[in-house]
Amino acid sequence: MEHHTIEVDSNPRSSASDYESVVSDTTSVSSSIFDYVFENGHSYHSYRAGQYLLPNDESEQDRLDLQHHIFRLTLAGEITATKLEDPQRILDVGTGTGIWAIDAGDIYPSAEVIGVDLSPIQPQWAPPNVKFEIDDLTQPWTFEQNSFDFIHVRTLGGSIRDWVTFLKEAQKHLKPGGRIEISEIRTRFHCDDGSLSEDTSSIKFERTFHEIAEKIGIDFDPMLNMRGWLNEAGYEEIQETEKLIPIGTWPKDKKLKGIGMYYQVHYLTGIENYSMALFTRNGWKQEEVQVLIAQVRSESLSNKFHAYTKAAFLSGRKPLEA
Repeated sequence: MEHHTIEVDSNPRSSASDYESVVSDTTSVSSSIFDYVFENGHSYHSYRAGQYLLPNDESEQDRLDLQHHIFRLTLAGEITATKLEDPQRILDVGTGTGIWAIDAGDIYPSAEVIGVDLSPIQPQWAPPNVKFEIDDLTQPWTFEQNSFDFIHVRTLGGSIRDWVTFLKEAQKHLKPGGRIEISEIRTRFHCDDGSLSEDTSSIKFERTFHEIAEKIGIDFDPMLNMRGWLNEAGYEEIQETEKLIPIGTWPKDKKLKGIGMYYQVHYLTGIENYSMALFTRNGWKQEEVQVLIAQVRSESLSNKFHAYTKAAFLSGRKPLEA
């Protein structure tokens, strides 16, 4: 895949002031409150408790909504990398706050959109063609087979242990010729000019995060293998798209600078959500995690490190004839 280098802005604005501005503008989505599991100051879903390592509280809901905004910025306002033609039935797996499903319902008013999640954090209001269900789609699905035109799967890295089985199950429920799209903001940092060295707290965090996950059989960066898994599950016409996401306002390009500003807020406000359960359930003390996170935040806000990650989108089509 072609690699693009991001040009560094020689006179960036204050990253800290941008960060505080976006934080103050971020608002949460109202949600229904059910019985949750509470741990280290966060709430986690109680249905099939422990399967998903991220919380479902207000700070996490804010992060998910901001993440949706970042995805749309990388896709020039679109909600998918896949070009959809008049879909009539859409499934959003891991719908979270339901923000993607609601947008899909608005964009495709003739379609039925179903959002499914383990946590009941979706809003009470939604377009009339959108509904939400609580279920675990790593288990056999109860939907009618051959019924969906499009299945949307976003940021479920770390939640699905057996991707091939999941993709095969999804294919059973796609109409012939229907498509699935899997997307992630990858959890690996890149730096082209050496400004982010191996001895930084940011690299220590990334390395430790993946080491702990690997030891317990969790893959938070599944996109490197996704094309092979789609092939193995029997999909055809596999398409792949990558978009660069800077961490901070250091790029010279205005569009990338804006994306980097929002992503820095997303990353630094969400880093505790992503790591607290993973670290503390595997040997770390809460205070140790918080110290490492504080160091990462300080480094990122200095705007001295020209780091970036990537948004990855892969899609495949169910064969017209099985």
